[in-house]
Amino acid sequence: MSGRTEDERWAAVEEPIELLHEEDIDGAVKALREVLLADPGNAHAHYYLGLAFMRKEKAGAALAAFAEAIDRDPGHLGAQVYRGWCLYELARFEEAIDAGERALEISADDGDALHLLGLSYAETGRKVEAMMCLERFLKGRPSAEDRMDAEALLITLRGGATVMPEA
Repeated sequence: MSGRTEDERWAAVEEPIELLHEEDIDGAVKALREVLLADPGNAHAHYYLGLAFMRKEKAGAALAAFAEAIDRDPGHLGAQVYRGWCLYELARFEEAIDAGERALEISADDGDALHLLGLSYAETGRKVEAMMCLERFLKGRPSAEDRMDAEALLITLRGGATVMPEA
């Protein structure tokens, strides 16, 4: 352990987070790597590096960063959920389910974890579990796009036909 406090670790990622907000993804990656050189145990830096890699559509690199964040902070909900989304994107659905279930152990009603689980269960043919997760997801406040997607998938899982809206 580097002896840094939690406040110091948060302070170290303030600038890289600002770069992410400004859409300077390459600058954020560089700054986060510098933070990690000074403090490899900074779970926040690993998490935000994962987010940066996701924005660059590098799911494998993002997955590794989220795994590092979880190693340093097993209760890191965001890292666990985004680890699951990376696994989903890589078509590693059983592992995505595991990540989603672990996320629900951290926060039982997390909408992102429920959404991830609903889609992952559907991909593996587990219709009942998929429907249960999607119904719970819809009880939250998902975005309009996520709501429409989840409702369409529920109709399909229940055996109905769906018409995809035109873009």
